[in-house]
Amino acid sequence: MVFYINSKKVRYNPYHMKKDLKLGEGLEVEVYKINNKAVKFFKQSPGKDILISKKLIEKMKNIKTNRILLPTEPLLDKHHNIRGYQMDYIKNLGMDNYFNLDKNKLSKENQLLKEDVEILSDNKILMEDLNDRNTIYHNGLYLVDPGSYQFDPSINLEQAYGINMDKINEYLIYDLIRNYHLIKYNKFNKYASFAFCKEINSEYLESGKKDVIEFLSNIEENNLSEFIERRVRCKK
Repeated sequence: MVFYINSKKVRYNPYHMKKDLKLGEGLEVEVYKINNKAVKFFKQSPGKDILISKKLIEKMKNIKTNRILLPTEPLLDKHHNIRGYQMDYIKNLGMDNYFNLDKNKLSKENQLLKEDVEILSDNKILMEDLNDRNTIYHNGLYLVDPGSYQFDPSINLEQAYGINMDKINEYLIYDLIRNYHLIKYNKFNKYASFAFCKEINSEYLESGKKDVIEFLSNIEENNLSEFIERRVRCKK
């Protein structure tokens, strides 16, 4: 497989790629760690549209973020069609790494995430497909799959920020916390877990905080693990 990165020819041999670390696979892409980069190869299917455009990748690679990882270089074929992209590689230390951060570190990490949301919103980029499969935990929470992100030039900055924060708010409670709850307390079924998240959401709405990031950064407990533990055991 021959690609062009920054006008330079790069060859990825499927045989030699067996020695590289495969980071994951989805409906749209396969991801490998190659030369300390996360390299995403689009799967080829007749009549299938690529969600992310070369133009958007070129736009995003010039945006500097801390916790929302964006493409650093597009992978092009000889016809200059987009066939994938490279990103910085961050090792996944596991969900406990994030949920056991002390509250001061958690607050700082969450602020970095919020600043990234503001930066994307200022560039009129709307986030999509936020879920635990697209999340890495390495002392903080990293969002690592911008392949479904969209650029909307018609939207104003305030609208973009509101839309993105709504998605972050829903993700942090109904995906991140729910997923942790299911792993930590696997005797609960998904319906009990969903009910648990509704309770957390109600507590957030009653808190008067502007968003879930601020709410989770100001918990009374030492970390998110203790926060969930007390609420599971009805020790608010």
